[in-house]
Amino acid sequence: MDNQEAVELLQKVIKIPSVAAKEAEVADVLDALAQPYVDAGELTVERLNYAPGRDNLIIKYGPDDAKTKLGIDGHMDVVDPGDPAKWTYDPFAATIKDGKIYGRGASDMKSGLIAAFVAFLNVVKKHELHDTQLVFFATVGEEVDNYGARQLAAGHYVDGLSGILVCEPSSTQIEPSCRGIIDYTVTVQGKAAHSSTPEQGANAITGLFAYSAAVAPKAAKLCAPDHPMLGHATHSITLINGGNQVNIIPEAAKLRANIRTTPLADNVAFTKAINAAKDEAAAAHPELHFELSVDSTIDSVASSADNHLVQTIQAVRNAQGLPSLPVKGGTGINDAAVMLQPGMDLAEYGPGNDSSHQTDEYVDIADFTQAIGLYEKIFSQYGLTY
Repeated sequence: MDNQEAVELLQKVIKIPSVAAKEAEVADVLDALAQPYVDAGELTVERLNYAPGRDNLIIKYGPDDAKTKLGIDGHMDVVDPGDPAKWTYDPFAATIKDGKIYGRGASDMKSGLIAAFVAFLNVVKKHELHDTQLVFFATVGEEVDNYGARQLAAGHYVDGLSGILVCEPSSTQIEPSCRGIIDYTVTVQGKAAHSSTPEQGANAITGLFAYSAAVAPKAAKLCAPDHPMLGHATHSITLINGGNQVNIIPEAAKLRANIRTTPLADNVAFTKAINAAKDEAAAAHPELHFELSVDSTIDSVASSADNHLVQTIQAVRNAQGLPSLPVKGGTGINDAAVMLQPGMDLAEYGPGNDSSHQTDEYVDIADFTQAIGLYEKIFSQYGLTY
């Protein structure tokens, strides 16, 4: 597949509004392109259903008894585009302007997904592998809770891999590790009353304020240490809901928060801290009922900064006349957080930029097409020794 065909393929999948849904439509496109190689006996393709209209795609090239096995990961879902009127171009039109493709998912991460897929097929066509197996994963639900990656890990699809290349946009660096995550909800139940007689009620929103005040110093202490690869942990209250009318004391309120963890401030420590904050707020307000639920928790993961996959990426870049990249920890989370197993190499490395999740998200076409060529070499050379 040449670069123009690859650009057209990227536009085609950006036009599929796979916002926590419809990933099977993306899988259909890739599956159809792989079928001639399946018919020739060179590839195997499997669809793993997660929910209606949501299929993970697994494509294998190379023998199961290969000495080296490289997993190649990309997700097919995207985040909500928000108000389309705020976009310069329709978020699902995949408009090309001034060497860029605009659209939701252009950077995160349909450009990485398609660049890797095109490179994968090109390697198959050229028969460039030697005692290596490539396993291409296109997953569902990464943007919510890594649903597809969890399903693949539970189904043992990643067992035996030597390494995992996550094709997310890596901001001109290589990331062999990523922070963990906790999403949680605090719910407060009080008693409604007329706002002219607040003493007859119990203000649930006051309970949220009490929780926020209690958790702040505990979170600050955990967020203070800097991990050499992943930096400092973060804790952010991101959603608040409470009350239903201005002259009624609110009987219910809730907040949701997001934590990004590191080995120096891990999921166990943060879970203990937020529960302690809930108990402190509840003790200060016995008229209110507090509940805390941890909605999602994934530990931070890491491979060594000089693992073989990182070395391969740097060697391929150098051979193409490109400079070596800094190796840093990722502040976000990716599918490897639930797919990585002890001893596996990990590298997040892909085209894209910091427009991910933003209005007017885009990818530079030159960045996308360059990634195809680099991925081809990485896939074919990962089995070599450096």
